[in-house]
Amino acid sequence: MVYKQIFWCCAFAMIVCSADLGQALGEVTDRVRLARGSEAGEVSKMTRYEVTLDKGAAGSVPLAVNEIRMIVFEGEPTELTQARVTSGNGAFAKAVGLLEKIAADQVKRDFIKQDIEFYKAYCASRLALSGEGEITDAGKQLNLFVRNYPDNFHFLEASEMMGDLLMASGRFDFAEKQYAELAKAPWPVYKMRAAVSLGRSLQAQGKHAEAIQQFDTALGITDDGADAQNQKLSATLGKSVSLAEAGKGDDAVKIIQKVIQDADPQQKELHARAYNALGNCYEKSKQTKDALFAFLRVDVVYSNVPEAHAEALAHLVSLWKAVGNEEQSREARETLLQRHGNSKWAKQVQ
Repeated sequence: MVYKQIFWCCAFAMIVCSADLGQALGEVTDRVRLARGSEAGEVSKMTRYEVTLDKGAAGSVPLAVNEIRMIVFEGEPTELTQARVTSGNGAFAKAVGLLEKIAADQVKRDFIKQDIEFYKAYCASRLALSGEGEITDAGKQLNLFVRNYPDNFHFLEASEMMGDLLMASGRFDFAEKQYAELAKAPWPVYKMRAAVSLGRSLQAQGKHAEAIQQFDTALGITDDGADAQNQKLSATLGKSVSLAEAGKGDDAVKIIQKVIQDADPQQKELHARAYNALGNCYEKSKQTKDALFAFLRVDVVYSNVPEAHAEALAHLVSLWKAVGNEEQSREARETLLQRHGNSKWAKQVQ
């Protein structure tokens, strides 16, 4: 659900500025930002795989969910528009604040109501995973959305996030059922996402041989899209972590360094996870200073990726001590407890 930040900053401006015949005729004009270009018309129907856009005299156009980056609905509250972009930039707490300002009587269309509920649940989930909220509460919100709106175009994204919450809670069997929903989608990239997520779940259980099988499955799926390339890098990164756990640390380091080299600089979450993986490899091989620098890079450069930042800080607490810098160790601990106090990483240093 890794996925899309490069589009967010410019997307809203491009959608608002685009012209459409339906707008000139005074018809409802929803604007759909796609992976390539945009479409305008009235969203008349949704399923978890497709959105139907009514373009008036031009007829209806089906839009595949895997191509949709965002939908701005005509008549939606300004706070929703702002929260959608804000959450895309990683400012989840700010997005929640915006969404909470929306009064129920402002919402006239059911699709707008569904979008508000999704972003509330999604942002709460991202905050919970970073230790800035309760996973149980976020899970209830997300579960309610999935149950109430099984045909919403955000369904697959919500299912993936539900799996992440369940995995963070140690409920791996239930997490894997959520990831299986992704594998049912008709597009190769979603099957890749499912395999990568299943691999991470197995990894978290210490089942590294099985995890490698899932990452290899993802790597064996053919898809040339940008999202698919990011998933291949994620699968490669995941495989390297399990190789390191199997005692092949030197091979893992080379693989991770290649991932860092090949990944788009805008894929900040992927870079943050890669440097954490690199730090773990160095730490396992007793290369303390190299490990310190890898985790420190996440702290300095990728602190806006909450889950990765929390992990890096937890390692820095012990690594700064190992090189004799007690003050930096205390600072790392205080930052971890202050910013990610409910995370599993914070619990490890308390």
